[in-house]
Amino acid sequence: MTATGNTSPDRLTGLVQLLIQLRFLLTGIALLLLPADRLSVETVVMLVSYAVLSGLLARYWERLSPHLFRHPLLVIADILVASAILAVDGPSGAFFLATVLTSTTAGALYGVKGIVGVSALQVLGYLAALLTYLGMLGSPVAVTLADFQVLLVQPLLYPVAGYIGLRLRGLLVELALEQERRRAAERAAAAAEERSRLARDMHDSVAKTLRGAAMAAQALPLWLEKNPERAAATAAQVVNAAETAAQEARELISDLREDASGVPIADTVAEVLRAWSEETGVESRFRACGAPLPLLVTARHETIAVLRESLTNIDRHAAAGTVTVELAAESRHLAVTIRDDGRGFDPAAPAPGHYGLVGMRERAARAGGTLAVSSSPGEGTTLTLRVPLADASRGDSE
Repeated sequence: MTATGNTSPDRLTGLVQLLIQLRFLLTGIALLLLPADRLSVETVVMLVSYAVLSGLLARYWERLSPHLFRHPLLVIADILVASAILAVDGPSGAFFLATVLTSTTAGALYGVKGIVGVSALQVLGYLAALLTYLGMLGSPVAVTLADFQVLLVQPLLYPVAGYIGLRLRGLLVELALEQERRRAAERAAAAAEERSRLARDMHDSVAKTLRGAAMAAQALPLWLEKNPERAAATAAQVVNAAETAAQEARELISDLREDASGVPIADTVAEVLRAWSEETGVESRFRACGAPLPLLVTARHETIAVLRESLTNIDRHAAAGTVTVELAAESRHLAVTIRDDGRGFDPAAPAPGHYGLVGMRERAARAGGTLAVSSSPGEGTTLTLRVPLADASRGDSE
């Protein structure tokens, strides 16, 4: 017998462990409720052994389960021991329910053929245990106990429980397939958004630079005839524009590699801050919570872009001595706080182009988040970017 299907391993393992834990609990209850007249060393040893086996299976399922699949005789031995205990405990106690859970577990693990084999063996073991138990009680009592429920309904619970386990497994398969389809749709949407973002960034940077270089190059023949000095300056302008375009293209490629690297956002932010601090000589401090901070592609890119832009503006305008960056998880959002002790400014009336607030707010909006600014002249500036966290189980998060 082999496990079949495409269920999530974690969910299937959790289901099986829960069923075996319930079997362990019911076995313990059966031991406590065992009548004194049927209490013997052999019975206690069997019940304790069965309970210990159930506890070990529940605790070390991932390690022990391969042996159950490779050696079906272990399952058969488990059923035979359970039948021997039923012969002493009787067909209506807590232990009977524990054996029914074995059928449910088999339904969650094995295919239809496996369930048929397990439930058939359990029914035979139950009937043998019932005959033994009734023989121990004597004829008058046996006739009283041998009613319709004990003889027919209870043994039928084994295949019914196996079918329930099979349906539970089917539901897990459907859930896994649905989640995989959702992940595929989200990956496709993220890829489309990334293409749009790349086209937008190329339009805003490389394309504009190349257009400027093309216009200067078009004027170059005219200046060669009329003003050689101006032509030389224009040629230098074209060269500078080409170098700028190449640098912008390299940065875009670097961003793409960074987004696809799978490096945690905290590590990426720390590296960006460290490189900026070494380049500018401004002291930097970084703090991050220990919790996972998964982001979708767009949110990750815009977060890094806002961080870099704010650091650039701090270097150009703030004259800060220290910059602190903090990452925290706040109500399903990543909060990135960038604080400097520089000269500050009035957010209600910033200087033209000062701090690039419009562009950073647009980036925050593209990521589905917000950007808040707190500053005043002489008091430094604090920027707080909030972007939504991705579901940690998604395949497209970092």
